[in-house]
Amino acid sequence: MKGQTRVSEILQRIEVSNPVDPRFLAEQQVKDAWADVMPDLVRFRKSEAVTLVVNDATRPASFSMIAPIEEVLGDKVRILFATGTHRPVTPEEKSTLLGGCFPDAAWKNSDCDSEDMVYIGRTPIGTPVSMDPWLFDGNPVVAVNSVEPHYFAGYTGGRKSFLPGVSSRESIVMNHFHACMPGALPGRLDGNPVHADMMDALSMLEDKIEILQGNGVIHRGRLAHFFAGTCRESFMKASEASAVLSTVFVPYRSPLVILHPGEPLDINLYQSEKAIYNCHSVVEDGGFLLLISSCVEGLGADHLEKAFVTSMDEGWNTPGRHQYNLGDHTIVRLKNMRKRIKLALSSSLPDGIVEGMGIEPVHDIESWITQKKCDRPIFIPGAGFVVPIVENS
Repeated sequence: MKGQTRVSEILQRIEVSNPVDPRFLAEQQVKDAWADVMPDLVRFRKSEAVTLVVNDATRPASFSMIAPIEEVLGDKVRILFATGTHRPVTPEEKSTLLGGCFPDAAWKNSDCDSEDMVYIGRTPIGTPVSMDPWLFDGNPVVAVNSVEPHYFAGYTGGRKSFLPGVSSRESIVMNHFHACMPGALPGRLDGNPVHADMMDALSMLEDKIEILQGNGVIHRGRLAHFFAGTCRESFMKASEASAVLSTVFVPYRSPLVILHPGEPLDINLYQSEKAIYNCHSVVEDGGFLLLISSCVEGLGADHLEKAFVTSMDEGWNTPGRHQYNLGDHTIVRLKNMRKRIKLALSSSLPDGIVEGMGIEPVHDIESWITQKKCDRPIFIPGAGFVVPIVENS
């Protein structure tokens, strides 16, 4: 990566860090959490089938969270990957994600464009809710999800197993439209319209089927807590635990903020930009945000360059509900951000691509920081995994 021989020295001068040192879970602790709902799991075993909804390839693997229930549910399980609008899970990925659990189970990817999706009504704010037919054949559902901060839903996990996880494209698009609205922020559930809409969809689903869920709190790529119970109860406990791990307290806003997204998010810009969404509020109006990320796999998403370019178009306006296209919320966020701060990037991406997105490429980090003559810069490592709160805002 160009000009980054002193990155390690720079990142040692951390002014913001998370004091929590989580004791990552042992196998027995996950077993104990499932033991709390064992009577329900045993009862589920008596049904014709149990639909197990699990993460797709874009989320942490589920095997450590589902292994304790394999012996109980055994051959009654069929696996439904909650792919949302993501690409399907391949057979090879399926083995990795499940870690050898339920090797003979029937399985499929939820297809958001399938004509077989089952419509169950509209949420109070008008989102039409249609979900995978495997949920509605009279059999119980066990969902397993991972919980960490999410840049517009507040947190991943819980209700996201269902909307967007196993919902139709129309349901997902209409829900994600609300990511353009105020309150759709990382680490925030109260007043978050995306989260509220997802919870309303979950209530509609719970009226029709019986659901148990396990929610694992992921911190810096590792399982830190695990809760099992109803979807609603286990998610709320998990999101509260995630908040403890991910919240960092920043002493002040600064005209110069330097972020490192943390591994493995530094693999491409699509993953690394989570750090920007999480932490841009720490930058003073008119200030600079420098993202340090190797981006060895490039942009990571075809639409990303277009989103950055469109965010510089003064003629582009926030779309209405029926004009919204999936991903427009990214443009809205970038557009609002760029009215306030300037973006810089130190990476392996070609300068032409970086400049074309309206971002300043940085080769010599130390010199660039020195030129800014800022006596109170803020450095945040692992910025893709934290939600900063400014103490003196």
